[in-house]
Amino acid sequence: MKLFNLNCLLFVLAVTSFTSVAVEEWRNPEIFRINKEPARSFFYSLNNEQALASELPWQQSNHLLLNGDWKFNWVDHPSKRPQKFFQTDYDDSNWGMFPVPANWELNGYGIPFYHSHACFDDDLVLPEKGVDYNPVGSYRKAFDVPESWNGQQVFIHFGAVKSAFYIWVNGKKVGYSQDSKTEAAFDITKYIQPGENLLALEVYRYSDGSYFECQDMWRVSGIERDVYVYSTPKTAIRDFHAYTTLDDSYQNGILKFDADIDNRGKQNSQVQSLKVELLDDNQRVIYTKALKVKSLKYQEKTRVSFTAKIDSPNLWSAEQPDLYDIRLTLLNAKGQGTQYIRRHIGFRSTEYKNGNFLVNGKPVLFKGVNRHEHDPKTGHVVSRESMEHDVRLMKEFNINAVRMAHYPQNQYIYDLADKYGLYVMDEANTESHGLGASNQGSSYDPDKHIVNKPEWKAAYIDRVSNMYERSKNNPSVIIRSLGNESGDGPNLEATYDWLKAQENSPVMSEQAQLRRHTDAYGQMYAPLPDIIRYAETAHDDRPVILIEYEHAMGNSLGNFQEYWDAFEKYDSLQGGFVWDWVDQTIEQTTDDGIVFQAYGGDLEPAGTPNSDSFCANGLVFADRSPYPYLWEVKQVQQNISVEAVDLNQGKIKVINKHYFKDLTDYQLSWRLLENGKQVEQGKIGSLSAKAGEIELHSLAIKTSRKAGHEYFLNLDVSLKTQDGLLAKGHIVAQEQLAFDAVNVAVTKANQQLLKINRQIKQTQFSGEGFSISINNTSGLISSINYQGTEFLKAQARPEFWRAPVYNDLEIASYESSFAVWQQLGRNSKLTSMVVKQVSDSYAKVDVELALEAVESRYLLTYHIYGNGEVQVDNWFYAAPHKKYSELPRIGNMFQIAPEFEQISYYGRGPHENYDDRKSSAFVGLYETNVEDMYVPYVRPSENGYRTDVRHVSFINKHGKGITFAGVDKEGSKRKGVIGFGAEFYATDDYDASKDDHVRRNLHPHELEKQDRIFVNIDYRQRGVGGTDSWGSAPLPNYILPWLDYRFSFAFKPFK
Repeated sequence: MKLFNLNCLLFVLAVTSFTSVAVEEWRNPEIFRINKEPARSFFYSLNNEQALASELPWQQSNHLLLNGDWKFNWVDHPSKRPQKFFQTDYDDSNWGMFPVPANWELNGYGIPFYHSHACFDDDLVLPEKGVDYNPVGSYRKAFDVPESWNGQQVFIHFGAVKSAFYIWVNGKKVGYSQDSKTEAAFDITKYIQPGENLLALEVYRYSDGSYFECQDMWRVSGIERDVYVYSTPKTAIRDFHAYTTLDDSYQNGILKFDADIDNRGKQNSQVQSLKVELLDDNQRVIYTKALKVKSLKYQEKTRVSFTAKIDSPNLWSAEQPDLYDIRLTLLNAKGQGTQYIRRHIGFRSTEYKNGNFLVNGKPVLFKGVNRHEHDPKTGHVVSRESMEHDVRLMKEFNINAVRMAHYPQNQYIYDLADKYGLYVMDEANTESHGLGASNQGSSYDPDKHIVNKPEWKAAYIDRVSNMYERSKNNPSVIIRSLGNESGDGPNLEATYDWLKAQENSPVMSEQAQLRRHTDAYGQMYAPLPDIIRYAETAHDDRPVILIEYEHAMGNSLGNFQEYWDAFEKYDSLQGGFVWDWVDQTIEQTTDDGIVFQAYGGDLEPAGTPNSDSFCANGLVFADRSPYPYLWEVKQVQQNISVEAVDLNQGKIKVINKHYFKDLTDYQLSWRLLENGKQVEQGKIGSLSAKAGEIELHSLAIKTSRKAGHEYFLNLDVSLKTQDGLLAKGHIVAQEQLAFDAVNVAVTKANQQLLKINRQIKQTQFSGEGFSISINNTSGLISSINYQGTEFLKAQARPEFWRAPVYNDLEIASYESSFAVWQQLGRNSKLTSMVVKQVSDSYAKVDVELALEAVESRYLLTYHIYGNGEVQVDNWFYAAPHKKYSELPRIGNMFQIAPEFEQISYYGRGPHENYDDRKSSAFVGLYETNVEDMYVPYVRPSENGYRTDVRHVSFINKHGKGITFAGVDKEGSKRKGVIGFGAEFYATDDYDASKDDHVRRNLHPHELEKQDRIFVNIDYRQRGVGGTDSWGSAPLPNYILPWLDYRFSFAFKPFK
């Protein structure tokens, strides 16, 4: 079997025009729907009033869910598909059973491919022959039509089918559909019969529609959402639009209502009226309207409309998602209900005004994420429980917006966003990234792109229409995107014009940049200086909304705080959407029973081009466990902050950053920490600041602060009662305020005797119960022994290497020096070593090392005391050349015995943090262990680090251990603090090398646990970065430029 170029279609020219040669629908871009119902708003049509109380219609008499096992046949090429399988007498006894919904490739049929975008041949027609691999799945499903449906109109609904399919009922061809991420419905009334019926589907993995579906996700196929059959009266509401906005005062609601009704019966309709009711959250009717419906002939349609003013409704926003039920009842001449519909709506306005995007008149900030539909076990089939979990986590971590990347998603996620409060950017399923994107350089050839070809225009509009129509009644949808990386040209402009003709709501296209067909500047991965420059100098009045930023791939999300400092400073910068929400990895099990997360290259045949772990860039793991940096998102994006006014007097101010909500639902508690330990606490039971306002408080702190001690005030703002998905007591905001500067230098004064034993290979320093040895050949500490227990497994050495994070791997100039830094510390050469006994209790050892690979020097001075304490002064002297511009880290590596796995430290925590990602990590005393320090990034990398550490101890089960501490040394720029990391895995095992420009796949379970703990005691290491993962370095403040460095730390064994 030949594989597609870059995991997608191998398009070979076989048909040169659509007019000269007959082309099947799945190869013809001008045919994308046959007998398919027009796109409409999402609702369930019910046949009795009692059914309105049900959230799901499956138990109602006019709905039949077809999910479950279907008969299934799979072939790898259209020429091999069964030809008459849709006939009722076809023998399918040798077919297997297959679950619906489900992806073929995750259930034993075909191969899942992962590539960040597809690369296509220049020709835009799928050939009849020449595509070597285009699987076709044939489905058969029997279902019974209830007798009660006699005289009704019957429809079948497919939530999502990828990528194109034909449908037959009882052997008769019904129709055809494309657009694999929106609903397809067919009127099957004339095809069904009383009792048992046969449904048959022929699904193509690839079609011409695949040119629109080049999203950064696994290439899988099949029926991905619910399938159900339902009945309606012959004359019925086929669609309705409840458009809401606000008047100029932003106080009163305006409801513009339209309903489309048609008659599909042979007789003239008997419907006389449509009753529209609006109900509040207590189910009280606050508005009602009766609309007369004229008698309709067979296949005649009509629209009924009205506009109403609703005085002072509760407004919908992500902060306060107040909803109203809208109930529609179609009545016959006797006043009897024949059709019932219930949906929710919300009153809110969206507009661009004075250079800002406004919701209900306020310039909200988008604290958003991009979300793909993904489950580690079921692929693109996502359960309601998973969607609920996603929304709960987003609310818990101060996320207020979600971009449906890059296609319309399951309707349930929109309903959850309505109910619990998330701003939604809906997005059309039009990503043609494989043909290039207009803002991404040479990969884009406008002459070959479908966005510029007239024969593709109708398909563009169809997909945008599918998106718009379905979610037009969802109040959470406040922006619509024309698609992601879809190129830019007349077809995209046409979709903008089509949307604006439906309603004047905000529309965005990142491909349009600042051309006319976008209402905001939707940049991707714009560097921080660029957006600040735009805010300060741009003449365009459109705001910046970063539709993708802060690429959270592996250990990332550095400089998140700096982006938000800018968003909050400049009016024209209105936030953005982090890429992205969840890792798109697929759960696999090794032959040994080890469960791991697979990414690109793991499941495809060897040699298949792929985008390796580029699918693993979520704020949460695939199982929705949070990454450490999700806490950074929560902290930086919190809607309430606390600042010091005069801490010595206990005065603080609470800032309400909400746009619509006051603070009466919240309470504040505080804790005073002395050297990391709580010594006092208190509470403010009620807050009151209105949206955008500040309130002042004085805390009754009684503790007298002691000289030489360090004090912090930790403050938590929590819910007084449950709020939607957030439980009572949930902490929505935290702050840490510092009283004093760090002043915790290790005391060296002692009178204990220190002996020196000069040997051939080493020099030993010993006192009561301890000994320290320095190797005479290397100048490095080779032994730390305390009460007969040896701590070291290898010589302690200067360390300049850190296992790369993914953001490091794609910076060519930096990556080229990896081998140098990896070996530099271990290849140092001793040039001098001077031992001096300064007193009976103190010795000093001066060591000079040559770092030949970088033509530089490293000086160590060991200050050894009779009580077992050792202070280590470090000087790095950078050679005056320009060969290297920066270093990965400056520090020392200690390899200690594995028994010392318990950790106690005083520094930032409790989770992993780095210099450019530590706003959420407060200084405190924390207990952990080496195993728990480890973060299993999908592709193993630097992990588990802690910054601003005053001291850290490694302890065994007997209470014996060793402490490392920062030293306030004159000349050091970072006084009294160190950074540290500890793990059981050697950095050499985090392989970053390339073979023929391909980096091998690596997973956490493939790392071998060593017989030692690798402890880094650092001055500093490079930030993790986050602007993007393909060349951007951390911000200048978070790199170690090629300069001289001086720092000190101390260690001491203890029991």
